[in-house]
Amino acid sequence: MMPVFEWMQATQLAQTIRHSASLIALLEIIHLIGLTLLLGTILMVDLSMLGLGIPRQPAALVARELNLFTVTGLTIMLVSGPLILCSEAVRCYKTPAFWVKMALLAIALVFHFTIHRRGTQAEHLQSRIIGVLSMALWFGVALAGKGIAIFQPA
Repeated sequence: MMPVFEWMQATQLAQTIRHSASLIALLEIIHLIGLTLLLGTILMVDLSMLGLGIPRQPAALVARELNLFTVTGLTIMLVSGPLILCSEAVRCYKTPAFWVKMALLAIALVFHFTIHRRGTQAEHLQSRIIGVLSMALWFGVALAGKGIAIFQPA
């Protein structure tokens, strides 16, 4: 896969991003806005599943009402993330935190669009377990993303 990452980093788009501190900063801000929308809305649903959310509002209703914001946050991240990645693709390839983030992201996406969606209407204990797992997965994705910046490849 290294040749794909080398190609990605050599594209004109990647070079343009890499050589513009303003563009990198803008993309990271946009990515963080997407992260805030995504994690914020998922956290509200998960807290509702734990019985700690909006009083007298079932988790299914909270999830339905916030779905557009959740999908918008995810879309923003899925567009801005690859743009950030292409500017430093080889470094990311060599950073274990990147691979942890990608693995957790894949698991979190599958979990969210399958188990989590059904879990908003599940029984109390099952709903609580699903809420805790959801928070763990998504915060794991965010922390691994931060790890990409912190832990540099050897």
